[in-house]
This record gives sequence, structure tokens and C-alpha cells, in this order.
Amino acid sequence: MCAKRESKGNKNTVRSKKKRSSPRRKKPKVLLNSKYVCILCASIVFFCAVLLGTTFLLNGGGGSSVGSKQETVQEGDIASLSAPEKKVGKAAGKSGAGTRPSTASSDSNGSAKTGNGSASSAGNAAGTSAGNAGAVESNANVGKENAGYKEGIGGNAGGAGSGQNASGGHGAAVNTDQGLASVQKPHGPDGGIQETRPKFNIPPAKNAAKLAFVIDDGGMSPANVKKYTALPFPITVAVLPGLPHTAECAALVRRDGKELMLHQPMQAKNLGINPGPGAITPDMDSWGIQQIIEKNLGELGPGVKGFNNHEGSLITEDKVKMTFIIDLAMQKGLFFLDSRTTSQTQARQAALELDTHIIERNAPFLDNAVNREEMLAEIYKGLEVANRDGFAVIIGHVDKSAAVLPKLLEELYPELVAKGYVFTTPSRL
Repeated sequence: MCAKRESKGNKNTVRSKKKRSSPRRKKPKVLLNSKYVCILCASIVFFCAVLLGTTFLLNGGGGSSVGSKQETVQEGDIASLSAPEKKVGKAAGKSGAGTRPSTASSDSNGSAKTGNGSASSAGNAAGTSAGNAGAVESNANVGKENAGYKEGIGGNAGGAGSGQNASGGHGAAVNTDQGLASVQKPHGPDGGIQETRPKFNIPPAKNAAKLAFVIDDGGMSPANVKKYTALPFPITVAVLPGLPHTAECAALVRRDGKELMLHQPMQAKNLGINPGPGAITPDMDSWGIQQIIEKNLGELGPGVKGFNNHEGSLITEDKVKMTFIIDLAMQKGLFFLDSRTTSQTQARQAALELDTHIIERNAPFLDNAVNREEMLAEIYKGLEVANRDGFAVIIGHVDKSAAVLPKLLEELYPELVAKGYVFTTPSRL
């Protein structure tokens, strides 16, 4: 019994000891874990600070203990930087080590908005300039370096502005307007921006005056025809029948979307002048005239909008023949353009008797003299006519002026449009 009581007493003693000892064991365990956590956190913070500082040094920073913001932006993105972003360099320059710079944003790349918070916490823990390095590293991935955006002097970034000068801290300001203008505008010999001025003295158009350029005598050289059909505005090419490249030149005009005309040969008053194959001669009756015009139209192929006379002063002075020619054009849905090779032409009177109208050249021929200055003078005369009559039909010749006229018209085109002139074709008049 005594033994049992003793043993029970021992059990009670053991139990009481366990109850007393259990709280004593838990308390040191909690203290031990807290120490480990503190040590671990301090180690992580120290390791991050060392890592960020090493990365900053490897990337070429570290010239100052003051944080600096360095961004690389894609070319053309300077103007999209927001106002808070332009001032990051100034804020970092005054805040000292361990402060968090403003978050940078770029419309062209959203990655510039990340990674600043970790840099700030690292800076506060380490108390060194490595804190701001995180923002530099994270923002360094936006794009390739642009020459118009530079880092400020002494850790103060020179901000970039769009449309004005913007300086970050005490850094040097960069004028992005001037930087972009240097790419887009030519520079004079002194390095300044040279303003482009109009080449031509073109008067303003009155009431959107129309210009219809017609280029005669196509059919000999497809290469020369191509110089005109490649022009960036509506133009009409009149192709002669019966020449070595008649069909090819007509197809080229159609392919390039320009207006195609038949340049119908007619006999001149000077009988010594041969108007060429497919011509209308004084001895032809109405049936013969119809046959020759239909044959010539077939040679050019589809898409012919009208025809005009090549030479032809003897025929256009014949009212009877012109009445039949204009009536035939009406039946085929074509217009007739009187090139007015004679002041005694009867084409207009014939059209009146048929109760219809024709188109007439009302401006000088462009290339009576194949000289740039003289051709330009004739074009100026055509502009005067357009402002007086509302339109001008201006005629040149494919092979005669191919070395000068296409280039001249190409140079004139943008300035003529800027002055209010409208380019058109005879079929639209």
C-alpha cells in the first residue's frame, strides 16, 4: 500500500512537474524563433541592398550618393512622357539616400511603371544610395537610348519636355522640339533650321480653278509615256494611231489609271505636212471619216474617253466635216476636244448647230519652246486663264518635252494644290 501510494505520489509529482515545466519550455522557444526571424529579415535586407548596389555599379552608375533617374526611351516617344515623369530627376536629386522616386510612366511602354517600390524599401533599410538604384535599373528597360534625352549633371537628371524646355534638378535642359526639328527640317550652313520656301510664284486659285493637262502624240515611246502616267495627279494622254507602239502606249495609260484619248490625225492647211497614218483628209466623205475613226479607236482598245485633232487646221475649218465628226463622237459617247490649231476653226459652230458642246484648248501650248523657264511661263499663263474662265485645258507633247515637262509638273503639283487649284481631265469639264 505504501508502495502504491508512493508510486501514486510519484505520478502526481511527475504530473505536477510536467504542468510546471511546460510553460517554461514554450517561452524560450518563442523567443528563439523571434530572434531567428529578425536575423533572417536583416540578412535578406542586407543581401538585397548589396545586390542592388552591385548591380547599380555594374550598370555604370554610382558617381554620387544622391539618387538619379535615368531612362532610355524609344525614338519618337519623348513627346509622350507625362509631366510627373519629367520631374523625377529633380525629386530624386533633393530627397537624398533611401527616398523613393516618383513612379515613371510612359505611354509607349507600360513596363516603366514597375519596380520602384522595392528600390525604396531597400534604400530605407540600407541607408545608402543603392535604394534609388532599383528605380534606375527597372526603368532602364523601356527602349533604346534616344539622343535627345540625356542624364542630368551631378546626379540631377535633365528632364525632357515636349514643346518646351524642361530641366530636372540642376541638370541641363533639353529642347526636344529643336531635336526633332533637326531631323525633319533642313539645316542651313550655320547649323540653324532652314525654312523651306515655295519654288514657284503661283497666284492663289479663284473659286477652285480647274487644270486639265493633255499630253499629245503618244505612240512612239512607252518609256516617255510612262513619265507622264507616273505623275501623282489626273492627266490625259492622247495616243496617235498607226505607230509602232500605239497599242502598248494606250495599254500603259489604262494600266496607270490615266485618261486615254485618241489623237486623231487630220490634214493641215499646209498640204506639205503629212499628218501620219489614220488621218482624215479633205477628199473623204462621211462614210470614209466614220470608217477611219472607228479603225483608230479599235487600235487603241477599250477605255477611250474622247478624241482631239492632230494638226487638222484644214479639216477643222470645214464646218460640214466637223458637224459629222462631232455627231459621230456624240453617238459613241465620246467628247471632242478642239486643239484649236487655227483661229478659223468651225468646231464650236458645228456643236451649236447639233445642240451640244465641245471642249476647247483655251491656254497656250506648253512646249513650243522646250525650255524649263519658257514652259513655266506658259503654265503661268494657263493659271491666269483658269482663274478667268474657271478652267484651263493645257496641251503638251509626249516625246517633244519628256526630258523637262514631267519633272516640272511633278514639282509644281503640291504648290498648285496648296494654292487651291484642282487637277482634272477633259471628260470631267
